[in-house]
Amino acid sequence: MRTASKKNRSSAGGFTLLELLLASAIMSIGILGMVASFRYFNVGIQSAKGRSLANNLAQERVEYLKNKSYYRVLVTTATASDGNFSPALVYDLAPNGDEELTVGGISFRRRVYIRKVSENPSTGQLEYKSWNDPDTGLKEIAVFVSWFEGGNWKKAELRNLLENPNRMNLSASFAGNVKDLVSTVNLSSVVVRAQENPSRYDYTDGSGNYYFDIEPGTYTLMASVEGYFLKTRPTEVIDEGEALSSRDFQLTQMSSGTITGNVYMRDHLVISQVVGSSVNVYGQEQEWVEVYNPTTWTWTMATGLGIGSNELVHIAYEESAEDEIIPDIDYRTLSLVPGAYYLFANTGTVTAAGVTKTADAVYDADGNWGTGPDDLIKTGNPSPAGHVILGSDLYSRTDDLLGWNATGNGVAAKKTAEKYEGSAIIQSVGFQVGESYTRKTGASGVTAGLGRCHDYNYNDTDFVDHVPLIYAPRNSSDSEVCQSGTPAAGAAVFAEDGLSSTVIADASGYFNLMGVATGYWTVYASSGSYLGSSSPVGGLAHGFVYDAEALWMSTFSSYGYVSGLVTDVDGSPMWGVKVYAGGAPGFTRSDGRYTVLAPAGENSVAANYQTHDPSYIEYSSMGVVVTAGLMTYPPVNFTLTQGGRLSGWVTTNGVDPLPNIPVTALKGGIEQGNTVSGSDGKFLVWGAGISTGTYDVVPQLDAGEASSPSTYTVTLAAGETLFVGTFTITGSMGYISGSVKVAAAPITTGVLIYATSGTIAGVPPTLDSSLRGGAIAYYAVSSDAAGHYELAVRGGYDYNLYAWYTTWSGQTPATTVKSHSAVTVDPGGSVEKDFVW
Repeated sequence: MRTASKKNRSSAGGFTLLELLLASAIMSIGILGMVASFRYFNVGIQSAKGRSLANNLAQERVEYLKNKSYYRVLVTTATASDGNFSPALVYDLAPNGDEELTVGGISFRRRVYIRKVSENPSTGQLEYKSWNDPDTGLKEIAVFVSWFEGGNWKKAELRNLLENPNRMNLSASFAGNVKDLVSTVNLSSVVVRAQENPSRYDYTDGSGNYYFDIEPGTYTLMASVEGYFLKTRPTEVIDEGEALSSRDFQLTQMSSGTITGNVYMRDHLVISQVVGSSVNVYGQEQEWVEVYNPTTWTWTMATGLGIGSNELVHIAYEESAEDEIIPDIDYRTLSLVPGAYYLFANTGTVTAAGVTKTADAVYDADGNWGTGPDDLIKTGNPSPAGHVILGSDLYSRTDDLLGWNATGNGVAAKKTAEKYEGSAIIQSVGFQVGESYTRKTGASGVTAGLGRCHDYNYNDTDFVDHVPLIYAPRNSSDSEVCQSGTPAAGAAVFAEDGLSSTVIADASGYFNLMGVATGYWTVYASSGSYLGSSSPVGGLAHGFVYDAEALWMSTFSSYGYVSGLVTDVDGSPMWGVKVYAGGAPGFTRSDGRYTVLAPAGENSVAANYQTHDPSYIEYSSMGVVVTAGLMTYPPVNFTLTQGGRLSGWVTTNGVDPLPNIPVTALKGGIEQGNTVSGSDGKFLVWGAGISTGTYDVVPQLDAGEASSPSTYTVTLAAGETLFVGTFTITGSMGYISGSVKVAAAPITTGVLIYATSGTIAGVPPTLDSSLRGGAIAYYAVSSDAAGHYELAVRGGYDYNLYAWYTTWSGQTPATTVKSHSAVTVDPGGSVEKDFVW
């Protein structure tokens, strides 16, 4: 009966205790899993929220810019970069700037980057242009919104194109072929360019053919490629829809030769002389260590005069039976200038080889300065091996070593075998009294009047061992020119000819630079952060060989080099053109060539920088990548056209200036340049497009604006700054802007704002055709996600300003209105009015 009863209860749906325990355990595991997963769900939701808000903010900015007049969307003229992204995010620093926004509890930064672009007819791809190039009728708007989330920086990015509705189409074309004059072989990779519009060009293909579309106009074609002399064709006119073919070129190959030489490093102090014992007329045992500075900069030997100062340079000696001795030093001269000597001695003055020199620093073994000179460098016959170290304990740096042995006197060196360069000075009996170790001035020995700087890192051949001493000591009052140094094995050597390639110096510093174009060029050498250059070297005959002898590197720099050629539209080299690439500016030589310094990284190179010659316009090449210590390849060439500047004034009534009005200059209906009137109403059009000729100067107006006159037609001469006249603009727009807040917090959900010359009671009117056609003016806008608004209105009137803010209580909306009355807006002016609830 019990068994039957138990079976019946089970069939009725009951649970045993074991079943309940198992179910409880399973549910606990599931709940714990859900709890553990909640954090990841939350992170995912937050990430999606950040991405969604960022996309909305980017789209909002794109729409705002696209609603502006084409000419009032200003291209980026100065950039900055955000290194939180790889590659770094480049954005507008001026004139548009960036914004910091807080939406949905997340902090965002919104930036733009607006550039002129053109279409490549061959590839169909867009190409970026410099901000001061002629307007192409097409601008790219890039908007970046970045935020920090989950320990990482993230960004949303939107790009859009804005087209000038009056854009001139590329309705004409040039085509042709380029060959080698002698071999008649087709040449590839030759750039053929329209000189009057450098943005129109093409590279020849494998068959030597080129083709590019262009606007109608008058053009000079030029063909150029490295290794050949450039060539131009006669100027010709191309009309609407015309295709000019067979515009062919035959180029002459440049002759070349070879430049050889040796490159040396001068980046450290050297021990120039050591004397272990020399008895002066007073019977004193003199010894000294002389140092020479072959570099181009001044060395700080100590930061204070006297004993116990902060020593940046010290000397150490080692004897066969003793440890190294670092002496106490009494500094009497703080610095060591280029090309000069520095004298460390155990006495205040040294008299030897017919001269008396004051020591720049006096040393002592134990700091007991009153007991007479200490004998730190052991000499005699026989004497032990030894060495001298020149270096800095503070920076753990060794600048130079000099070691000598004593092979025949039966006294073994303790550490000297480790303290020399290459091979120690060979001695059979050690360092003798009256003996000197003097560094050579060059490979052949010591030449009077030259600096003791020959340093092949090999003691036994770098020094002259002389008994008795004949080379007088030198101190900081003595200066001599160094004509040697340390062989710069592995240094990069290159010329500015634009034809040859960089070579690497061998172990002895020798270089063989082949394929150098005929002419005379500066040769450069670079190793690490050290640079050097020669005077112009080369030859005029094909196959020349020029021995440049020695080239020294002693200038410390983090810069690289940019070189190239500057010509006029006829292909003639231009002399004295100012070129700037971010380093020191330079000028072209008589052959039109230039070489200038540029900081490592991406740079813009400008020819006729800041319109140095007002008869020509300034050209720039963007995105030139420079490597520290090297020459940039390929060269950056320029063709300058004659030009000037167009100036004028924009006003509302002939008295008051009108700012922010775009003004364009057109030649033959094609825009060549544009600008915006300043706060004083004045404008100046200049840059790459403003060459000599006849221009139509036109203000670009918004709907409802009118200009008197509508156009000025003027003829510009070379180097002229021509005042074209005054434009009087009526019906010009002004701006009302401000913030919308609840207490101190921005309203991010949008506020509807109306400006009207009338009044509004109650709800805002519907903006339909009847309202727009009425006598009362209405303008409307919605505030953005940052709680900011900007409303364009007709200038010269008073407006009443209304703002409607809607909040929700469950499903029920509630709208409240704020207002400002009699807001006066001047033409081209701006007024700020905030709303706070």
